[in-house]
Amino acid sequence: MSRKFALTPRQKAMWPILILGAFFEGFDDALINIALPYIKADFALSTQMSGYALSIIAFGTMVAFFVSRMADTIGRRKIFLSCVYMYSLCSFFTAFSPTIQVFIFFQFVARIFLIGCWSVGYVILCEEFSTEHRGKAVGRFQLTAVFGALLIGILLPVFTSVGLSWRALYVVGSLPMIPVFLMRNRLPETEAFLQVQEEKKQGKRLQKEDLFGPWRNPFAKYMVVMCLVWVFLYFGVKGTLNFFSLRVVNELSWTPNMVSLGLVLQTLTGIFVIAMNGKMMDVIGRKRAAAIIIVVGCVFSVLTFTLKSFYPVLVCSIISAGFVNSFLIVGSTLTNELFPTEIRANAMAWSNNIVGRLGQIIVPTAVTTMALWLGLGNAAAVAVALPLLSLILILIFLPETGKKNDTLVPPNPKVISK
Repeated sequence: MSRKFALTPRQKAMWPILILGAFFEGFDDALINIALPYIKADFALSTQMSGYALSIIAFGTMVAFFVSRMADTIGRRKIFLSCVYMYSLCSFFTAFSPTIQVFIFFQFVARIFLIGCWSVGYVILCEEFSTEHRGKAVGRFQLTAVFGALLIGILLPVFTSVGLSWRALYVVGSLPMIPVFLMRNRLPETEAFLQVQEEKKQGKRLQKEDLFGPWRNPFAKYMVVMCLVWVFLYFGVKGTLNFFSLRVVNELSWTPNMVSLGLVLQTLTGIFVIAMNGKMMDVIGRKRAAAIIIVVGCVFSVLTFTLKSFYPVLVCSIISAGFVNSFLIVGSTLTNELFPTEIRANAMAWSNNIVGRLGQIIVPTAVTTMALWLGLGNAAAVAVALPLLSLILILIFLPETGKKNDTLVPPNPKVISK
């Protein structure tokens, strides 16, 4: 029988700063998707041009590779804190963008550090929590990011009612820099990273980092599979987030209050769904849980973009939201458990930031281009069904990772480091 999930004193100390970073990472990451109809109108963009803007901004998620992998050399703590400071500053400057070009620049840079914060945050959790409770911890971390999106849903009708625009929301997104700076000493470096550094000093591990370490045997197969898994997962995650607000406003004529109602209900339901899914991964295993999460998320996402009546769309979006957000729990848990400590951040950076994020980059342009013939809703429905391909890859090519060890393949310094 598994022990009850409870934080140790060390975990209690670091938890507030981790969830604060996650909360505003979720806020800033979701903001552009929720405010897209209003940003589009402010800068007089066509639907297709707004898709191009999202794709350009999404390139920042690939550049985040270079930030994320630095966590294997200079430490998890330094990178996580730096990312929170930098995405906060970018959010503040975004609020005062005079043109779409300036807006794209600051959001491009913001994506580098938002994804760096998110990726390294998952690495910290996977190194600080045992396998027995890792799914629950990761689920709560992702849930905190969803709460960030909930805040937008609450603030949107309030701000519009008093004459404030989407720009004021970006000012709110810059707030975490101050409390995170004040609480920075609560976040220690992970024991796993410190152990690896000590072994390097003692000559037990080679010093030089290998950029392509995760691509070498015995890990190459897992890298290829996880790269493809992330690509298709992001078609579902970002396809849903990018176009829900735009579709219901432009095609279904939802008002800001209706959009806000949808976002709030999605998040409140998502609280229970994401927590349930994180626990489910610990109880029934990673692969079985992945099958349930991905199938339910895809089915109800497709219905969200193909139905037209208010209440059916609302109900399907509420169900899909928690499961689609749980795609990130599935991908992150599998990636971090498949690779050993010394290349874990590097593997996450390669599979998620470099290759996987191609899905996030391609989906806005692909959907808005297909929308010329299919309509926005139908085009988005095609994109959000693609995570089913990720599930096939997981079930066929990956082992069950929820076991009582650090990684499924024993680390070999001669193989993974040069």
